[in-house]
Amino acid sequence: MRSPEELDTIDWQSLYHAYGDGTDVPDRIRALYGDDADRADTALSELFNHVLHQGTVYPATVAAVPFLAHAAVQAPHGRASVLALLAGAGGQGPTPWAGDEEEGHAAVGVEVAGLLHLLGDDDPRVRRSAVRVARRASAQSLPAATRELAATYATDAPPAVRAEALIVLTRIDPDPPARTRRLHEALIDPVAAVRAVAALALLEQEQAPYPADLVAVLAEAGGDSELAVNRLEFFPGIGDTDSRVAAVLAHDPDATATVARAWIAQGNAEGRGARRAHELSTHWRDREHDTLALLAAALPHPTTPWDLSELLCAVISWVPGTIDPDPSLGDNLMPHALADTTTAELAQLALGLLGDERLVTTVPDPEPRPLVALATRTQDLDHQRLALRHRNACPDELLATLTPHAARALLGDLKNVLRRRPTVALVRRFGDWGIRDAELIRLLALNSRGNPGELASAATVAAARLGADPAPALDLLAHRLEDDARCLEEAGRLGPTAAPLLPLIEGFLHNGHEWTRLRAAEAHWRITGDRSAAVPVLTALAETLPLATLEILLAIGRPYPSRLRPRLLQWATTDRRVLTDDIFAPPTETPMDTQLRSAAKRMLT
Repeated sequence: MRSPEELDTIDWQSLYHAYGDGTDVPDRIRALYGDDADRADTALSELFNHVLHQGTVYPATVAAVPFLAHAAVQAPHGRASVLALLAGAGGQGPTPWAGDEEEGHAAVGVEVAGLLHLLGDDDPRVRRSAVRVARRASAQSLPAATRELAATYATDAPPAVRAEALIVLTRIDPDPPARTRRLHEALIDPVAAVRAVAALALLEQEQAPYPADLVAVLAEAGGDSELAVNRLEFFPGIGDTDSRVAAVLAHDPDATATVARAWIAQGNAEGRGARRAHELSTHWRDREHDTLALLAAALPHPTTPWDLSELLCAVISWVPGTIDPDPSLGDNLMPHALADTTTAELAQLALGLLGDERLVTTVPDPEPRPLVALATRTQDLDHQRLALRHRNACPDELLATLTPHAARALLGDLKNVLRRRPTVALVRRFGDWGIRDAELIRLLALNSRGNPGELASAATVAAARLGADPAPALDLLAHRLEDDARCLEEAGRLGPTAAPLLPLIEGFLHNGHEWTRLRAAEAHWRITGDRSAAVPVLTALAETLPLATLEILLAIGRPYPSRLRPRLLQWATTDRRVLTDDIFAPPTETPMDTQLRSAAKRMLT
């Protein structure tokens, strides 16, 4: 430990933290010793923000450690927070990173022996923070730290202090039989947080499928205990408990469902149970129905806006991949869809994805994305027209589901959207639908001038596909293809008409980004009808771009590359998800992994 009088012996200017050099650190540490409690609190907040910003350890953090240790013992204010700062100075995760974290861990380890007496402090907040500091015990202080923590675990009253003492003992006690015996004894402890800690620690030592008795203890004790599972609260040197739970349960879907069901029934505190339900389908196939039933049960429980938003986003993720969702889901969504809150649109979107007509019969003035989702799910012409006519229409997700027949019936509305808010997806779909309409071709020609390159290319190509002169499209694409691969897809849409562009397209087949090579291969095949150049390129890309590759190979047709068969078998039969949806993927789409499995099965049959 070093006293405030020694602060000026450090060259703080040569050290840095999150916001510059460390010259502001000494005054903030000195403020901890003053009589002004408010000033001390401000100084502590600034220290956390500067020397431990978002959990990052800096050279100034390491230099501050012995002074903070002295303040934890001698300063009159904020001792629990000072200890929390010390605990974080060794890094957040179980193992410190080489460099500043490693140095911080060692520096705190030197101070542990002089801080262990704080495990007997009158303030339980100080004792809890002292437990966390003891996680940094060095070889010299390890026997004393183990002894004092064992006493704290055996005799302290607050559940959080006892539970966290058990967590640290499980990590630092050098006697493996003692660790295991202590954990098994804790499974029947009267304190729920202690039981949950013990069950989690023992599960981390097991292989899936997990013992039912351990899963039962975690399910019973972890849902609403004082165990810190909030992802925003790291236990320095351990990690956040929520991530530990997620990492364990990711290997056992039945255990995940058991824990999720119990924690939701206990009130879904801090969204814990709903997160487990979401993770069930995140990792495993064919669990969407179970996930949605669990999420439906979580919706009536009171929650924070943050946790409700997370819960609704989970519902939105899995509804599109479910044929027959839990019938209670729509009823439980309705109060949230009608509420005057920031999450109402998410609840409306979930209703739309369900195809629940109450979105238009009961919800006043629904938002455009939910209307698009409803129209996409129901394929009802009136719903489609309503979505297209919304003042803030954003129909791109609807377009891919419109048949040529529906597009003809909605042509006036679609042309109005093209006038108000043209998009690449819309102009491409006009080309796909093949609707010959003079006014439409004029509108497409207007969009081919004075718009960004991608929209101009798509509009010019769509017009050519509908009978306009293809020369402008060929000229524009030839110009762009000289240094921009983003219009390869448009070239392919022209089909044989784009034959003059082949020399440029062939230059991308074996050069550039993976997506560039994939689009070049697809365009080459669509223009020539010759599979010989495209299939080898696509086969080489199957590992990194599996879904897109399989979709193009299916379009090309048999024979499929024999070297892909082992992968196809894995993608078609594994019970674990292979692909995780991009967070920016349209929520109306079937999950990518479901699409991959379907494509693989089609190629195998």
